[in-house]
Amino acid sequence: MSGMHQGTGVPGVDAAGLVLRVLLLGGTVLAAGLGLLRPTVRTTTRTTTWTAWAAAGVGAAAGLLSIPVLDVNAAVAIVHSVLLLALPIALRWPTPAAYLGFALTVLVVVESAIGHAPAEFFVTTIVTGAVVTWLGLTAHSLAAPADQRPESSLRPGPLALALAAVLVVAAAVQLVLGGIADRRLLTGFGAVLLVIAASAAAVAVVAVSLRSGDPWRIYRYGAAAVAVAFIAWTVLPGIPKPGELPQPGVPRLAHAVVADQDVPVLITPHRPGRNLVHLPESVADDITVDAGGTPVRAQARPGTSGTWAEVDLPAGRSDLELRRTGGEEQGSVEVDTGSAPGPDVSGATGEDGPECASVALAGLVAGQRAPLTSCPADALSEKDDRALRELVGYVHRNGAPGITVLGDDSPRSRQAADVVRSAAAQAKLPTGDKPHPDRALILVGSWTQAAEHLDSVAKTQNTEPLYLYGVHLAPWLMHSPVTSTTASSATPLRFDPRDYRSLEYGMAVSEAFGGEPPSVAGLDTWLAARGQRIDDPVVVYASAKVDAMQMNMPGMSGGMHGSEPAGQWVPRGTVVAVSGPLTP
Repeated sequence: MSGMHQGTGVPGVDAAGLVLRVLLLGGTVLAAGLGLLRPTVRTTTRTTTWTAWAAAGVGAAAGLLSIPVLDVNAAVAIVHSVLLLALPIALRWPTPAAYLGFALTVLVVVESAIGHAPAEFFVTTIVTGAVVTWLGLTAHSLAAPADQRPESSLRPGPLALALAAVLVVAAAVQLVLGGIADRRLLTGFGAVLLVIAASAAAVAVVAVSLRSGDPWRIYRYGAAAVAVAFIAWTVLPGIPKPGELPQPGVPRLAHAVVADQDVPVLITPHRPGRNLVHLPESVADDITVDAGGTPVRAQARPGTSGTWAEVDLPAGRSDLELRRTGGEEQGSVEVDTGSAPGPDVSGATGEDGPECASVALAGLVAGQRAPLTSCPADALSEKDDRALRELVGYVHRNGAPGITVLGDDSPRSRQAADVVRSAAAQAKLPTGDKPHPDRALILVGSWTQAAEHLDSVAKTQNTEPLYLYGVHLAPWLMHSPVTSTTASSATPLRFDPRDYRSLEYGMAVSEAFGGEPPSVAGLDTWLAARGQRIDDPVVVYASAKVDAMQMNMPGMSGGMHGSEPAGQWVPRGTVVAVSGPLTP
């Protein structure tokens, strides 16, 4: 039933939802068992009928209460309740009762496992079948005289052993599927998994130890353990699953609760020594981060979103603590940096650290759990080399008499500046690093350096002409906190920021990390993790802080930019193609 089994993924349990879920599914499996096993008995007793009415009444009431309390699908809840209330009436006739019992069993499976992975769906199906059979046989055997118990052809002893084996195997599989290991056993989720395993083991012990004598004692003594196992199985999806265990060298994406606020936390590179801690835009900007040394306040950086703190993490396991400035309440994130320093990823901190963090985040969101071994600013890629050369040709064809190129000290920026100068020399365009009113500006540094310089350019342009042939950005600078610092800019890209793959990636990281904006390097990583890539011809895209209809160009999707749904590359602005495919 929609809404009945969705875990939030954050600390806290919906108590009302769990109680209604247990009552609904618990009442349903007992009623289903009575109906499904009805053909195995000659007749029903008054006790059997009243047991069926009690189970059906509890389940139907829970289903109907779920409509206003949990906002579940009303039609499904009503159909479920009607089938439950029809079963006690149908117990007079074996075949209709069996059909109703089967239908209710299917409903339990669907409402318990829909939306889960195929393996979990299969395990839930066999567990439900085993529980329905066990409880149905128990109820019939307890309520009926000895001569009216289920037919001897069922061979109750071997059947009990088979059902017990099914429950034990299913419990073992669920332990594996739940990813339970190590410290996770200390969580509520781990405790429920242990209850499932212990209950299944208890059923197996009963089935083996009571093989001789009256076989129906197996069902009576094992019924309590079966019920406990099913209740634990029922509440498991409503208990938040613990986060993944930290892996040394693999960037850490986790959540902490600080002053009742859920705080997503990204830690890169997650190695001993200096690390960068990132908090999203959606989190208050008064958080301090403590890794066991001097607490560091997370602060905003130009050209980036959210806040950032550089801290030193010790080797091995430790806790990263977060608290509101001046507050007492604190949250923590478990880290495990390992004992080895790993590869040099110095670009994960400093001015180029936020871009490297966007790569780590994209990989994590795409399901990739790989160590961070390099950062985009470590070297200029071949495709960015070609894009910059083609950008210089575009600037030259637009009549610019010269180019001002500005970067920083990162390896990629120095190589990019050399590429721009070399391409400009081939086009016989003078270059320099000083502001000039009659030149085009090309920025090839970090997000922070670019944002700071664009802010300075914007202020200067308010009083005097500057860069009349436009402001141009290296491909990796297509990042909304950078582009939003100037009225307009142009960037050579091999993808359309408006197409479905670009927006799908943007929405994925925004949803996973509190409104995080997309980045070019992040898009490449996200696509690579999904076995995809974009390598279209270079096109210059202009972004501007205006709300306008996009330009429709051949082979490109149109539509509106300017609104602010999640995933857009230029929120509250417009991005349009201003060139066709470029050549150097």
